[in-house]
Amino acid sequence: MKFFVGQVMPYITVTIFLLGLLWRAWRWTGALRIHNITLSPFARNWADTIGIILAQILFFWNPWKFDRPLWVGAWPMHVALAGVLGGHVLGIYFLGTQFTYIGLSVAASKQASVLLGQLIGVVFLVALLYLLYRRIAIEKVRAVSAPSDYLHLLLMLAIVVVGDLMRFLPSAELEYEEARHFLAGLFTFHPVPIPDNWYFIIHFLLVQILMIVFPFSKLVHPLGMLWERWIVNRPYQDTPLGLPGVRLTLSGPAGGSTGSKGV
Repeated sequence: MKFFVGQVMPYITVTIFLLGLLWRAWRWTGALRIHNITLSPFARNWADTIGIILAQILFFWNPWKFDRPLWVGAWPMHVALAGVLGGHVLGIYFLGTQFTYIGLSVAASKQASVLLGQLIGVVFLVALLYLLYRRIAIEKVRAVSAPSDYLHLLLMLAIVVVGDLMRFLPSAELEYEEARHFLAGLFTFHPVPIPDNWYFIIHFLLVQILMIVFPFSKLVHPLGMLWERWIVNRPYQDTPLGLPGVRLTLSGPAGGSTGSKGV
């Protein structure tokens, strides 16, 4: 099992993940749009469009305006997710010394990395539990929830719980050096045995399952949101009269008939 999870499955997972994202992109770009679709707020130029998209990403203004209880759980959860992803990349790459670049000592940087990871992990866990509670306890949310919605939340909860245990239990801890050595082998196509830490093995397995599911589930909604915002908040332009791809030409004297000419 260790060999498959640590040295074979990662390549299968990444292949399915990337092909799944390409399939999603093909479906989104292939959708028929015969008219410009532009919704408020109306962007005047591409700078406005980028600003609108960034504001939506950073502040989740639609849930804030229309479903404040959802925002209370969704915004912290996504912020914590971004912190977890960034923390994993920086912490493993720099071996916990990333904060030396802002003036901390090596020891203080490693301690700050641990404390920040613990804080973000707790926020992530609480936010996921709150979102699961909403789906179970609030009737109108439960009515529109599919079994997959609960399974996705439970899968993410399992990943976070195991990750938090690795942060808080000394017996479950994995050193940065071990993680970097293992991941470097995968990235360079020279895989090495997965660290002999069952918390890490389970954590790594669950993350791979999440990556396999991601492109084919509602979990892909952050990318879908970017695509939808690009469609509805592009710089507004008046559409020409008539059908798409047809240029209308006025002919004859004033008050006469109007003809059309296709192009």
